[in-house]
Amino acid sequence: MIKSKSIALPIVILAVFSILIILGTVFAFVSLTDGQLGIYNYNAYPTCIKLGLDLSGGAYAVYEVDEENLPESMTDGENDEQEIEMAIEGTRASLESLLFNKGYTEAQVSVYGRTIRVEVPDVDDPERIFELIGRPSSLEFKEYTDAETVNDTLMTGDEIAETGVTYNSETGYYEVALRFTSSGTDKFAEITSDLTGKNLGIYINGEYVMHASVPEAITGGQASISGQYSYDDAYALAVQIQAGSFPLQLNMRESSTLTATLGDSAIRAGVIAGLVGLLLIVVYLIAIYRLMGVAASIALAYYTMTYVFFLAVFPWVQLTLAGIAGILLSMGMAVDANVIIFERVKEEYAKGKSMRMAVSEGFKRSLGAILDGNITTIIGAVVLMLVGASTIKGFGITLLIGIVLSLFTSLLITRILLKAIMAFHSEKHAAMYALKRKTEEDDVQEENASEEEVQGGATV
Repeated sequence: MIKSKSIALPIVILAVFSILIILGTVFAFVSLTDGQLGIYNYNAYPTCIKLGLDLSGGAYAVYEVDEENLPESMTDGENDEQEIEMAIEGTRASLESLLFNKGYTEAQVSVYGRTIRVEVPDVDDPERIFELIGRPSSLEFKEYTDAETVNDTLMTGDEIAETGVTYNSETGYYEVALRFTSSGTDKFAEITSDLTGKNLGIYINGEYVMHASVPEAITGGQASISGQYSYDDAYALAVQIQAGSFPLQLNMRESSTLTATLGDSAIRAGVIAGLVGLLLIVVYLIAIYRLMGVAASIALAYYTMTYVFFLAVFPWVQLTLAGIAGILLSMGMAVDANVIIFERVKEEYAKGKSMRMAVSEGFKRSLGAILDGNITTIIGAVVLMLVGASTIKGFGITLLIGIVLSLFTSLLITRILLKAIMAFHSEKHAAMYALKRKTEEDDVQEENASEEEVQGGATV
């Protein structure tokens, strides 16, 4: 006889998971806009997932280092190759910072030998980006006296860490903000101390761009260039200065813009494949493992909702075609863990253990095999994230999130749900969980199979 107190907790557990799955489904697929919530617009999880270049469209360009115009310091010593590699990495970092500061937060900048590939998804003005990145540049600060006089270089652009645009509410105009590196801070303080009351000129590629008066020594590592600038004027000047801080000059080798048409069809195909796969998995689990399959299916629904949520909120996730493949693969591995567990449970029950003891032993005995398989996959995903190209990184990130989440759901959530469902049944309901005892006939069959294996081995 099952006492009412013994099923109170299982009822609460099943009710909580049912509510979580229902709410997760609503939040994942229902968007509320146009005042449907009164003062707040809500976007469903999938609409918040950042998409890569191949799904959202955008622009990409490949640049080569201009080796004919390398700095002299990189062509006159034994460590030239190492210095060039460091300069390429510095250029990559400057490009990444430049694009991020200009609002292209999803841009990807990757180095392949002496080429640099830039990908900017979901962008409306690719030509502006191409011009920004590909402009050969060499920034210099010099004392300015007049347009005809060219003075010695006091400082170069590689001492600038960041540029931006700020608004001066007192003057009503925009300004260009500069932030210097640690060494640049000291150097700029010295220069402005010497030029107090004079003018400091900015030159790019040896050509005069503009000059600004120096009212006092600037020692804080930050400075601003003021004037009657509109936002576009200040932005253009900031771009020129930032581009001039690249350690190397770049030449564009190829560029292209991509539409989101392919991405829309790929997302649609991925969603269909995922839904069909989930449906087939649920049918298989329930058909083979019955109520154990029901528990696994509920856990799989929880896994899916949580997975979509993490893809939407994790800032480093940028979904690509490869990322969709990582999602589908991790879903398959989540089911694989449940299959291993359930087979162990069936083995333990067949040996004569009770249903609940078989479940406990089944989870315990399958833990090692599950961890071994998943940890090796996690290591592979981490390696892809660290050394892979941008699209391969997307695969690694989605796979890593999916594997970690699948371990949590298969080892904990499935176990909680299975024990909650079993609270409503006794040993006589073992068949409802696809469990059965081992019979004498099964023992005879196993012995015969073993003998056949031995005989077969002796023949060979």
